[in-house]
Amino acid sequence: METNKTDLRSYGINPDKGRKYENITYVLALVYSILQARVEKQLAPHGLSAVQFNLLMLAAYQNNGKGISQVQAATHLIASASNITKLVEKSVQAGLLTRKTNPQSRRENIICITAKGQELIDQVWPGYDNLMRGLTEKIPVESRPQLEQILNNWLTKLQQEK
Repeated sequence: METNKTDLRSYGINPDKGRKYENITYVLALVYSILQARVEKQLAPHGLSAVQFNLLMLAAYQNNGKGISQVQAATHLIASASNITKLVEKSVQAGLLTRKTNPQSRRENIICITAKGQELIDQVWPGYDNLMRGLTEKIPVESRPQLEQILNNWLTKLQQEK
């Protein structure tokens, strides 16, 4: 496998100090930042942010299309409840989502995708999917299964600590 390394010194990290944990977490943060910027650029022409697109996807595909609570959405999207409330309001006003009170819990809102929201997802998806494939293809094919397993295991362990 070919190894290309970014000089982490330009980011204030000295790899020679032997703090591999720092290198791993910082590189992961840098990768996330690059991925996020590219996704935002892909979605911008459609008037969407990455979080808004993911919110639409959750509303469309979670619970067999029956919607998702705003609390669940905030958990899945790593966003605060107030940020989700603002985003849901913006999406409702744009006609992309509906919001209704949960009949089992009147303190909870359920958000659902509208036909307009689904059309937007369908329009955006091919370019988004191509971008995701292209970004993933930068990882050597033989390393992808191992990287996926490592990241999934790490996520599982972190979630178990809550």
